[in-house]
Amino acid sequence: MNERRKFLVKFSGAAAGLLAAGAATANQSKPVAIDRGKLLTREKLQGRSQFPEAAAENSRGQLVRLYADLIRGKAVVINYMAIGNEQAFPITAKLVEVAHRLGPRLGSEVHFISITSDPVHDTPQRLREFAKRMGVPEKGWQFVRLADDDNLVVSARLYRHPRRPDPHTQLDTVHYGNDAVGVWGQFPSTISTEDAVMRVSSILPGKPVTGPMRQAGPRKLGEPGLPFNNRIA
Repeated sequence: MNERRKFLVKFSGAAAGLLAAGAATANQSKPVAIDRGKLLTREKLQGRSQFPEAAAENSRGQLVRLYADLIRGKAVVINYMAIGNEQAFPITAKLVEVAHRLGPRLGSEVHFISITSDPVHDTPQRLREFAKRMGVPEKGWQFVRLADDDNLVVSARLYRHPRRPDPHTQLDTVHYGNDAVGVWGQFPSTISTEDAVMRVSSILPGKPVTGPMRQAGPRKLGEPGLPFNNRIA
């Protein structure tokens, strides 16, 4: 209980300061207090991705702004996790495979952000130890925790949809997107590593196309390639 109280007290002041600083930078005026209860209103969402701002503490114990410092203008992969849930929902283990396949692009072209859904127990020290134990690359991947109210706002933005969820379905999903252009998608944690890498790579900054035009369209019968992907150029 003491750990929970310290965490919430620390973040109640830090969040207000970080969010006000972000507003001041954007408006080039005096700091403006942001009502976190209204962050999902259109005027409070940030950038092309329409993402809410929130104060976060990373595994090094540093306070950062979730959107302004970790997402803005970048290609990112975002997921919720909890150390205590990894055995039942091995989402971190799956993303470690994806990270290794991305190689040097992780940390340069794309960044991973894992938000704990258990911020009270998943302290910065425990998150550091967990990342080391799971073989998480040191570059390009941040584990963070948010205060309870900010967790609700961010998770609502990522997972809210008009249909009522099936109470019998248990499935974790991963979000990926390019904030610079506002393109986002998601895939289930049970996806194959190859397909996950393909999807993440599809939103990374590309190189200018040179040379003669090539056909792009329905794949001819018998041609190699993923059966659901018709694009060949």
